[in-house]
Amino acid sequence: MSQVEAIDSAELAKRLHVPETWGPFTHNLNRTADPIPHLRLGRYVHFYWGSEQLEEWLSRQLVSTNGAGHLRRI
Repeated sequence: MSQVEAIDSAELAKRLHVPETWGPFTHNLNRTADPIPHLRLGRYVHFYWGSEQLEEWLSRQLVSTNGAGHLRRI
């Protein structure tokens, strides 16, 4: 079983090698149909690094390399 760790959006961006400004667009229901799993504590948002839900979300973001497009389940 893997270790699950609560991290903030800055740490998530660092681990995924994306800019910090990327985070708010991924967990806001008004901006995306598939928000990243998160925990909101007031104005603070945390993500569970190593969780099954986050791993599933990341796998849905994979893009096919054979030109078939996204590997998204509907």
